[in-house]
Amino acid sequence: MTDSESQELVQFLGRKFDATDQRFEGMDRRLDQMTTQEAMRAQHAETRRHVDVVAEDLRSPMQILAEGPHARVEGHHALAEGQARILVRMERMERELGAMIRLSYAELEQRIQKVEHGMTALQDRMARVEARPS
Repeated sequence: MTDSESQELVQFLGRKFDATDQRFEGMDRRLDQMTTQEAMRAQHAETRRHVDVVAEDLRSPMQILAEGPHARVEGHHALAEGQARILVRMERMERELGAMIRLSYAELEQRIQKVEHGMTALQDRMARVEARPS
């Protein structure tokens, strides 16, 4: 083999090695991309699991919040009913107390009239006693 043939062979093999290197570099890039995609998929799956766990943890407080207005409305109705019952009882007690006070005043009035009548009778008697000749 001559020097020129050897050099041609080296150049030929160099081109082949360069082409092979380029193919390997392309394969490496594709493998890197696949690894990145797989890593992204794994990260996505992990993130999804985390979001699902957080969402599950939030369901109970959200349900409590959702039921809150309904519970407040029921509580408001219960309070309103309680207030209505209290008002009815207070009105009844007010009527009964008014009747008791009127009755007491009527009895007091009778007693006062009786005392006044007795007093008048005593004054009349005293006047007659004083008017008698001694």
